[in-house]
Amino acid sequence: MITGSITSNTQTPTAGTPSLSRDMLNPKQLIDEALLPVAGDLEALGPLLLKLLECNTISGNHILNHVLAGGGKRIRPALFFLASRIVGYSGPHLNPMAAVCEYVHTASLLHDDVIDSSTVRRGKPTPNCIWGDEAAVLVGDLIYARASELMAETGSLEIVSMFARAIRLMSDGELLQLEHLFNPAMSEETYLKIIKHKTAVLLAAACKAPAVLGGASAADCEALSEFGRCLGYAFQLLDDALDYAGTDSIFGKRTLADFPEGKITLPIILLKSLATPAEWNFVESLIHEESVSAASMKKILELVDFYDTAGKTLEAASKWTESALTALAHFPPNSARFDLENLANRLLVRFS
Repeated sequence: MITGSITSNTQTPTAGTPSLSRDMLNPKQLIDEALLPVAGDLEALGPLLLKLLECNTISGNHILNHVLAGGGKRIRPALFFLASRIVGYSGPHLNPMAAVCEYVHTASLLHDDVIDSSTVRRGKPTPNCIWGDEAAVLVGDLIYARASELMAETGSLEIVSMFARAIRLMSDGELLQLEHLFNPAMSEETYLKIIKHKTAVLLAAACKAPAVLGGASAADCEALSEFGRCLGYAFQLLDDALDYAGTDSIFGKRTLADFPEGKITLPIILLKSLATPAEWNFVESLIHEESVSAASMKKILELVDFYDTAGKTLEAASKWTESALTALAHFPPNSARFDLENLANRLLVRFS
């Protein structure tokens, strides 16, 4: 349950809050190192993602190859594999359910790119840009359907229910975000709800799933679910901070994209209470404009830098990461727990 505001989560991260600057560590190297314990699992998963899918059309197979062949860090299946180790699950559904975690995420991206009219993701053209909106949406539906079949094959009603709920809430979160596009009055509470639905619920399901499959205790299931949930908040908060501080050449995503698209995220929400009335009136006037000039965007960035709202967003992400680590303290200190903790920290600490 979300209570209060982001800034009400007042736990202090043990490793300190990283500062937000343009002098960045190599994020790919940081995360790749954290993924080493499951690098073999992820490598084997790559070809399986295509093998488990069945598509009888040329365009469909082209799109599947485009979005699944070697793209992305596969953070969600990585979390699934790491969580499997912490509860000792290595059963027959290990790889298929890791695929489900990636399928649900990939299908949501296909749909999101159509909704956002995105043309680039991970440094390459989006499927909707190449093959059209209709084909991209239908392949997204195909992936969701195949994921549902694989869930059902586990024979676990809880698994099916958990991921079905995640898919439903992800769609609801996208609708909520659409309702609040170009809305300068959007509250922090609504912003948090969007994060919960669009990001946190799937990470929670990915982390909890191996505990359910392995028949772990209710306490183990809840601890892993809470870890994934909190990590989901941290993950999205960091992403929103990076939109105002990152570079697309490093992070593989187009930066400075949220504001022109009408997405009001925490770096802008915080300006409402920190900026002067004149400054906020300027920001609000730009939100209502159909297009934002480079000069106007530069002024927005200057305000974000001056009031350090991207940095404050990163501080909030750090606090959610600490909450995720607190949830993991339920498990005994061992290598499996350390590997999960390390990935959580590496996802956050991308700045020096």
